[in-house]
Amino acid sequence: MDALTLDTPEGEFVVFVGPSGCGKTTTMKLINRLIEPASGRILLNGADVTGTDPDELRRGIGYAIQQTGLFPHRTVAENITTVPELLKWDAERIRARVDELLTTVGPDPAEYRGRYPKQLSGGQQQRVSVSRALAAGPSRAAHGRVLRRDRPPHPRGPAERAHSRERHRVGRPRLVR
Repeated sequence: MDALTLDTPEGEFVVFVGPSGCGKTTTMKLINRLIEPASGRILLNGADVTGTDPDELRRGIGYAIQQTGLFPHRTVAENITTVPELLKWDAERIRARVDELLTTVGPDPAEYRGRYPKQLSGGQQQRVSVSRALAAGPSRAAHGRVLRRDRPPHPRGPAERAHSRERHRVGRPRLVR
């Protein structure tokens, strides 16, 4: 990778698009310090990421990977609460956050909170994965406005696409090629 400069205003979505090997995943790994930069600086909200404890930095970045990455032995609610539990949130705050996120992404909290990943469709697993990625909230840390999603799936049918657009009501993402 050579000479990438990217300034993203708060609240804007950026999508990296390009052929295999062009640096999309490498860029995301550099942002969360899974790879250290050989030169240059990576700033999130004005702070150089290399000056931040890597564990603290990563706790402020949501992750939704290509495969859902859900823990098969944990319920939907338990999967979503992974980071809030690490942050020692109280039980009521955790419960409220699980319900808020499940309501936002689609599954009815009362119906899905106690299910296991194997009891969900692929699309439902993806929505739970995104909920887990957002569980600590975008304002939890200075770096908490990043959601790292490597090769997210596209909604397959017209109904799922419409549901996704209606639920998220976001502006058009800016593409970086």
